[in-house]
Amino acid sequence: MARNIFVAADVLTAAQMNTLQASVWSDDVRTDTSTGYTLVLDDAGRQVTMSNAAASVLTVPPNSSVAFAVGTRIQVIQLGAGAVTLTAGSGVTVSSLATSLAMSQYQVATLIKIATNTWVANLGAAGGGSGDSDSIVLGVQVFS
Repeated sequence: MARNIFVAADVLTAAQMNTLQASVWSDDVRTDTSTGYTLVLDDAGRQVTMSNAAASVLTVPPNSSVAFAVGTRIQVIQLGAGAVTLTAGSGVTVSSLATSLAMSQYQVATLIKIATNTWVANLGAAGGGSGDSDSIVLGVQVFS
């Protein structure tokens, strides 16, 4: 939904409310126990938990496969014992201040789409750092 300036007596339609509701952080959680998961459109605004004892890969797909809106945020929570590596799909760039996109157990990452095939990953420090979506995100490492 495009940004709009509301004035007195403006009313949102049901469709606008549904779009607005889907575009903000949600308490909806998608649980994945596999060793390979590719994000789907329904993950927008969700928390995706990864919980496998083996090493796993979470792939950010190209816009041609899954057209997330620019500004989409997805929080990834690593619950399993095996490391989860955030991976850029074909033609996708994921930038991060972190030197690696591998997540340790209980680490949290926030993925933010900033352009058609460009995402920023804010990985909280392993062992209890913040992957908070309100943190300032500066991408300096490029993974593609």
